Amino acid sequence: MKLRTLLNGIKFDIYAIVLDDGMCPSFDFLESLKNTDLASHKSFVNIFRQHADSGPLLNEKKSKVLNDRKNLIEFRTKSGDRIMYFYAPGRKTILTHGFHKGAPESQEYDRAERMRDRYLKEH
Repeated sequence: MKLRTLLNGIKFDIYAIVLDDGMCPSFDFLESLKNTDLASHKSFVNIFRQHADSGPLLNEKKSKVLNDRKNLIEFRTKSGDRIMYFYAPGRKTILTHGFHKGAPESQEYDRAERMRDRYLKEH
């Protein structure tokens, strides 16, 4: 499992997981938002910059820790879009994938956990 660099910051560097087939779910989700919901796309870009330069966001409307899921967090926009992420050693924030409000959250969380666990096992 590889990583794609999205943003280098003062506190954290943000990466997106690249799957074995070359797909990059979180990057692809962000790109689709450019065409379907530009405001949500811009919101994520601003959230990423703030997180990368200032550290973990304390506002749960922008970043929410999933207490029942070890080291799994979600970036959030006002429109309900989510991008799952976790922390890895070396100032790394790693994005797994994104989804829209209304998607079955438990399935999305399970997917993020599988991606996180595989990444951490391989690295």
